[in-house]
Amino acid sequence: MSLIQSQEFIKLESEYPFLRRAREVVTGLKALSYIIIDTETTGLEPQSNEIIEVAALKIVKGEIADSFASLININGDLPPEIVRITGITREMLDDGEDKFAVMEKLHAFAADTPLVAHNVDFDLPFLNRHLGETLGQTLPNPTICTLKLSRRLLPGLPSHKLAKVAAHFQIPTPLTHRAPGDVEITYQLWLKLIEMLEKQGISTLEALLKT
Repeated sequence: MSLIQSQEFIKLESEYPFLRRAREVVTGLKALSYIIIDTETTGLEPQSNEIIEVAALKIVKGEIADSFASLININGDLPPEIVRITGITREMLDDGEDKFAVMEKLHAFAADTPLVAHNVDFDLPFLNRHLGETLGQTLPNPTICTLKLSRRLLPGLPSHKLAKVAAHFQIPTPLTHRAPGDVEITYQLWLKLIEMLEKQGISTLEALLKT
């Protein structure tokens, strides 16, 4: 008999509810391994603007297994509007990492794991341009866009911006427009969307990518 099947464990489980998680079997979309990712940039054009911050969470069987976050030291000044929106300053970037080093770490971190982002069509072109320039590589990973999913699953919302969809689910948003904060919010949002998807019978990555 295994530990979690023993009477002693069951007794402890009644006293310490968090132990129930050891008995749970993670299935469906929650059983996926995936990378939640977000970038902050100097503008909207992947070919002419720069990434100034990138963050990612590695999720394995419903648990955060690893994290990655870095500011990137770019040449030149930051547009005042970007400083206002993100709170990232030129001085902060001076303490950031070299772009090549960040892209090298990120490429290894992501590997071939599916990527989850809120508006992946924004983040991925930026990442692929910078990965191409520094490493001659791109991210061919399968992608899941929580923005597109929220539009499909929650068509009645007046806005599908990350903070607005998070508010719908009562997900706290203490720090937005910074990559680490937005990654955490996206992760919590993704868990909510998984519940909605599985109620529709979508429980595999293959089924999700076909929707």
